Amino acid sequence: MSWIAVFLALFVLIALFGLVNYWGYRRVEKAQQAWFRQVLGEGVDVEQFLQSAPYEYKPLKGSKAYGIVDKRTGEEVWRVKTPEEAEAWIVTHTLAERGKLPQAEPTGSEKPS
Repeated sequence: MSWIAVFLALFVLIALFGLVNYWGYRRVEKAQQAWFRQVLGEGVDVEQFLQSAPYEYKPLKGSKAYGIVDKRTGEEVWRVKTPEEAEAWIVTHTLAERGKLPQAEPTGSEKPS
């Protein structure tokens, strides 16, 4: 009877850890989508923007990292650890090339120049 209680306790613990992990992932995903909306503007589809960008990312062989490749030259220009970082890098550098990178709004501790 006690082994059933131990099994159930372990099952509940694993389920709780999984739920916490899922909630954390959802929170990060929502924050990333909010950042994309803020930087790209409302109504811009991230996937379409990434398709039209002059960069793309690919997993590196023998590594968990991703290489960012310039589509125009085929050269690797940067490396990041996650696909999310790669997408953010591509968005910011593409907007910077186009001269459309939004300026950061000053916070209370920063003085506008």
